[in-house]
Amino acid sequence: MKKLTYWVLSAVIVLLVGVALWWGTAKLEDRKDPLNKSDAFVYIDKDILYWFNLTSRNGKVDGTLHQQQVIEEIGKVPFLEEKKSPITGKVTENGYEYIINNGGDILKFDAWFSGENLLVQKEGEKDSKIFVAMDDKELGENVKAFQQVLQMAIYHSEEKENNRLRKFFADLKSVYGYLYSMENESFQLFIKIDEALLQGELSGSLLMMADTGDLNNPYKETRYVLNGITDGLMLKLFTNVEGKETRLIGNFHNSATSFDLSFWKNNQKLTFHAVTEEEFIQSYEGFKTKSQK
Repeated sequence: MKKLTYWVLSAVIVLLVGVALWWGTAKLEDRKDPLNKSDAFVYIDKDILYWFNLTSRNGKVDGTLHQQQVIEEIGKVPFLEEKKSPITGKVTENGYEYIINNGGDILKFDAWFSGENLLVQKEGEKDSKIFVAMDDKELGENVKAFQQVLQMAIYHSEEKENNRLRKFFADLKSVYGYLYSMENESFQLFIKIDEALLQGELSGSLLMMADTGDLNNPYKETRYVLNGITDGLMLKLFTNVEGKETRLIGNFHNSATSFDLSFWKNNQKLTFHAVTEEEFIQSYEGFKTKSQK
């Protein structure tokens, strides 16, 4: 009985020693992997800052892709958009293979070292990007420097916005008018902007040309006074329809050449296009003649 206990104890000791040696060897191999020697791998592309936090353990790779991007949208103050995407992968014969879940969009990459830096190639692409190895202090300095990119964008945004508005209102004033015209419609609309101030105030008129379907009076014109505001993006116009104030809401298509606008008669947005005086007269006469036939 004692001999059996001795052999069992010996087997357990051998097993524990084997596990310890394996674990120690695995930890040593993990430490040798250059992926574990840097706190981050950083890549800067104009107004976007990327960095990886990656670790390799037992032949597997995991980490996080960080992304900071300065977003400049027309009519808005620039802001910093931050994203984090989880990374999984494995060690390969030539380097690493990993997968990034970018908000449900699964991206695959190959990576390998060139000196201390990590070269990253997206699946299906020929070119690779160099992610520079950095410690936490160097990464912090780059993140801080990138904040300056945002501050500069904010600093110049007011000037850009003023230039955009000046150009938009200059273009708006040069437009004769805006026409909504579609075949087989019972009406045609023409909007003329008489005054447009740089501060955003508008005034003008809407001419509604209608095919009434009445044989005795088949054609009818109604003119509505318009007042409203715009910033070159959104458009709000107000008028009076049968004694009731009516609001028309829409938006310009990134320029003064066209816009969408709601209309009370069919409860949907209609697209108006800039026209010359000659184009308006041609459409006006054509619609009127068609209605009276």
